[in-house]
Amino acid sequence: MIVSASAQTRTRRIHHRPIIVRHYWGYDPFWRSSWYYDPYMYDPFLREQRDRYYKEKAVRDARKKLDKDRAKYESDGVLTAKEAEKLMKRRHDYEKAVAKLNEFNSDHS
Repeated sequence: MIVSASAQTRTRRIHHRPIIVRHYWGYDPFWRSSWYYDPYMYDPFLREQRDRYYKEKAVRDARKKLDKDRAKYESDGVLTAKEAEKLMKRRHDYEKAVAKLNEFNSDHS
């Protein structure tokens, strides 16, 4: 039996598919695709509105985290030292966000 050399070799072709990676960080109503002019940077009224939105959002987010952790830790009726420390940190973050918002409101009223 005679077999040619080309029949004995095997070739594999690997096709690579492109992978598309999309990063999503959340919705930002003030994001602009313009590379040249950002109205929120140059207009004082719009800048104030944007800053107010972000400070109010920080207060809402800190309050949500505090409420979520408080409900989770109080559900079993036992509050460990580690849980109490985390709650204290969340409370501090919330109070800091509220203080920043109050300072902003007093400066811009």
